[in-house]
Formats: sequence, structure tokens, C-alpha cells
Amino acid sequence: MVAPSTSLWGNDMRPVHSSTRRGAHRRRIRAVLAALSLGAVVAAGAVAVAPADAAPSAPAVKVVAGNRAITAAWSAVSGATTYTVRLSKKRSLSHARVITTTSRTVKLGKLKNGTQYFVDVTADGPRSVRSAVVKSAAASGVPFATKKVTVSAGPAANQVKVSWSGGGRALKVAVVAGSNVTTDVRSFHSAWYPATTRSIVLTVPAKYRSTLGAGSGNPVFVKVVQSNSSSASFGPSYSYARKYRPSPAGSWAFAKAVVASALVTRLRVAELNVQSVGATAGYSTTNRWAARAQRAADYIDEAHPDLLMTAELATNKLGSCRNHPYLGQPYACRNTTQVADLAKRLTHLKVADVDAYDRVLDQMNSSKTWNGNVTNGSHVFYDPAKLTVLDWGYISPGLAPGVHFGKVTGLGVPGWTNPAIKGDRWFTWAKLRTNSSGREFFAVAGHLPVGNAAAVVKVRYAESKLLVTVLDRLAGNLPMVLGADMNGDATRDPKPAQVSFIADGWFDAAAVPAKKLRSNMKVSTANGSGKQIGAKDPGYGSKPVRHPYETSRIDYILLRNSPHTFGYANVLHLHRNGTFIKSLQGTDHNMQLATIGIGDPVG
Repeated sequence: MVAPSTSLWGNDMRPVHSSTRRGAHRRRIRAVLAALSLGAVVAAGAVAVAPADAAPSAPAVKVVAGNRAITAAWSAVSGATTYTVRLSKKRSLSHARVITTTSRTVKLGKLKNGTQYFVDVTADGPRSVRSAVVKSAAASGVPFATKKVTVSAGPAANQVKVSWSGGGRALKVAVVAGSNVTTDVRSFHSAWYPATTRSIVLTVPAKYRSTLGAGSGNPVFVKVVQSNSSSASFGPSYSYARKYRPSPAGSWAFAKAVVASALVTRLRVAELNVQSVGATAGYSTTNRWAARAQRAADYIDEAHPDLLMTAELATNKLGSCRNHPYLGQPYACRNTTQVADLAKRLTHLKVADVDAYDRVLDQMNSSKTWNGNVTNGSHVFYDPAKLTVLDWGYISPGLAPGVHFGKVTGLGVPGWTNPAIKGDRWFTWAKLRTNSSGREFFAVAGHLPVGNAAAVVKVRYAESKLLVTVLDRLAGNLPMVLGADMNGDATRDPKPAQVSFIADGWFDAAAVPAKKLRSNMKVSTANGSGKQIGAKDPGYGSKPVRHPYETSRIDYILLRNSPHTFGYANVLHLHRNGTFIKSLQGTDHNMQLATIGIGDPVG
């Protein structure tokens, strides 16, 4: 305060009139104002000048009417110890119902529907302040629709934050979530919140984190649900009878992933099911291997990956070539296989497992059981300018040793042959070193059994669990990247194979930090799904099948001991009119392409 002897109107409290005194008066005003703004000491009486305590802002009140109730919420007031809420049928708030609370929301019940009520809130503290009066009328019926619903990664790991506007005529609000757009698969929900709530943080339950968690690469789909009923039940569907309304389908986000920063070497990594020569032997001439081989090679070259893991790229011999084991040429046809044909067409990639045909032939010749029933379509290709191969080998699901023909042996994992699966489909691995940094890691290419029958789903899941054990032992503390056709997705399968990896601590390269870093995910990784346009052969339509929302995947790039991913794409090459560029359509699958980081050994 200004010292008592000092007044902006002069010491005698009367206006000053002369020009001289007016000038002195103005200078004095400026001096006092400067003192007030700087907290300085005024010379007269040497009294400190400080601003008066500003009155706290009044609470801002919003209300949502519901069945025989009104929910009120208000902004926090600095210094307030309690809040007093008044409810009345009169604007003057006479004869009001009074409630005192330390909370900032309250539900005022036992009201008459259709009757208008008035509410205000007083913040009680050193200086009490009172809000404006707001009005609302209790009402029955289905809640009003929410407007824009937005979802983002939450503040902590495995969380999403859901915010919205609109809504109303409700007693409470919550969020329902799940692994599919209708939120009825692997469904979970928040608690009920006051009807005035417009943002909720939701945590993915531990039991679903291998499917929907931070490292799964799969969206968490959400719906904001409002209820104008006393019922505590949840559900993803609208119900007039229950006075229950969810928001429209389609809102999603990735759960927050917390990945420790580390020095890494970035690599451009791809996975592609090439489709075997045998699978398209009965197709139209345009889509048989002889016609599509160069298209497949150009598709790969266009992406220019540093590392490629394939599926269904067979060691079957092409043409009439014959081996001559008794003439000292047991592997004479190794250069006329599908994998060799693709390898010689690629401009910058080389195949790491150069003896794949030889080893498959060895196994087929060793036992009548495996004659014709061994396949290795999973191969590792690398760019010698970026990577150096240190070792390579094979993993057999059907044979006891588990790992074959590499320096790493004796992992002690038995085979997992099952009558539901015909043949022995091998995985291929390679140990590589980055030329730029010298960091070492493993790459694995795989292809799990195909089919939707219950027996196949069961075996596929069992294989994946045992495969995780094999790969963990093989990798040790080094990073590992797996590119595989899992032949199952996280939405439809009750036990998808990829769950085994995520539950073991692997990280999906599609779990990028932001949606904008991930592209074309409304198209499946395999083009045989949905209604295909202009398809002479399955999977070779003229346009990709686009789904309304993020759709299922069966092709994956998974990371172990190095959960660093910077971008992900389901690769499509299209004309402006949305049709495939035929010269780059060499298979019925789309390439999965990721930029990942290879770090140092862990532990």
C-alpha cells in the first residue's frame, strides 16, 4: 500500500490545479506506479510499496444433466480448502440445497426430470469467491452423442489417453477398449467417471499386453460410453432400453512405449512373402513365376533394404535340371531354384544362406520320411555394402537338434512335429556385423504353418512358443530381428503366434512412436483378403483392398534386445488412380519395411 502521507490526489486530498503542480503531480504518479511495479521503497516515510493481494479467480462451473440428477464440476481455486455447492429451483438460490466438499465434482440427485435448477459454487478459503450461476434441467433418455474423440499414447507405459467433446444427458461416462474396431474382442474398460469428465487415461491390462501393449504394434481401439442409467454394466453396443450410448467405432492409438535411449546403428529392414513357384503354377501366365520373377525383384530393389527376410521363396528346382549324385554332382541344380533365380536378379542384395538347397537335399535324401516334405522358403538377404555375414544356419521345427549346419549347435530343443502339419518348414538365421559400427546381431527369416483350422491354430501357437526358446538361446545378449509370415493375426486368432514373442519381451517394429510414422495399415499385408477388384488370380487384384480402419496383419518384423523403431510401412506401389503398378506386383503379399536400430549387447 502507498504510505498514509502520500496520495495520488495530493496530501490535502484535493485535486491539484496549477500547471506547475500538475507536472509535479504527474511525476509523482509515475514514481508511485514505478514503485508499485518494482516493489520499491517510496522515499516519503521509506515505506515499502507492494501490490495488493489479487483476488483468486472464481470457479468456472459446468454441469451435465442426467436422469433425476445433475452432475456439477468446477475449476480449482488457489488457496481454497473446501467448496460449497448450492442447488435451487430459483436463480436467487434461496432455499437452496447446500453441500460442502473437498472434491471438485458432485452429483446432485433426487431431482425432478424436466424441472430447471440453478447451481453455483463458492470456493472457501482465506478469500472466498463465488462462481456465476448456471442452470440445467434433469432429463431421462439416451445420452447425447459425443463429438470428436481423440486418442493418444498415455503418460505411462501401456496407457492411452482418450479425450472428447460433446455428450451429455448422462449420469456417468467411461471408456471401453479392445483389439478390434468394435471393441468386443479382448475387451476391457475404465471405471465409471462423473458425467462431466472429458478425458480418461486407460491402462492396458497385463493379460492383454502381448496383443495390445506398447510393444505389440497393434492399435488399442476405444469407444467413449455414456450411461443415463443406474446400471453398472458395460458394453460396446448402443442400447435404448439401457439408456446407454457408445461413441462411433474407429478411434485408436498405440499404447505408450517407454524405450530407453541408446546409441544404435540404423538399418532399413524388410520382410516379404514372395509366394512359391508351386503356389502360382496353376495361375494365369501373367502371375506364374517366370513372368513375375523380375517384378518381384524390382519390387524389392525399389525399397532398397539393407536386410531382407523372405518367406515362401522355395528351393524347388526350376525346369528340367537333374542332380547327379553318382557323378560327383549331388547339387547340380542349386542354381536353377526359385531362391537362386531371385538372388541373381537383385541389384544390391546377396543371399546369406548360400547352401540352403544343398542342406534341404541332404535332409530329404537322409530319410524317406522327409523325402519331398522338407521346404526352406525363408532366407536372409543382405547388402554387403552395409553388412558382413559371420555365420548362418537353419532351424528345423520337425527334427530333434533344433539348429542345423551353423557354428551354433546343441541348443537342445526337441522338434515339434504334429500330425496336423505336413512337412518340415525350416527357419533360416544369419549372424551379421554392421560395417559402419561393428555392431553384431542376428537376423531370422521364418514362415509358420498356414490354415485356420483349430488344430493348425493350436500347433502354430505351440511352435511359436518353442521357437522363442530356440531364438532366445541363439541370440544370447545380442540384438535379433525376425521377419516372418506368422499366418495369423492378433484380432481373429484366439492364440496368435506373435503373442509368444511379445510376451517374451520382443518388440514389434510396427510399434512406432507416432501414427504418422506408419503407413498403409488399412490394407492387409496379404492381398488375398476382402473383395478383390479385377483379380484373375487370388491376391493379384488391380487395386488393394482398403478397410475402413487399421486392419489385421500376418507378416511381421519383430525385434529382440533392441526395441528401436523409427518408421514402418506396408509397401504399396500405386498409380494415381489407386491401381497397382503391375511392373512392381510380383507376389500376393505386401512388403513390410521398417527402419530399426541395432544397439550394443544387453546386460
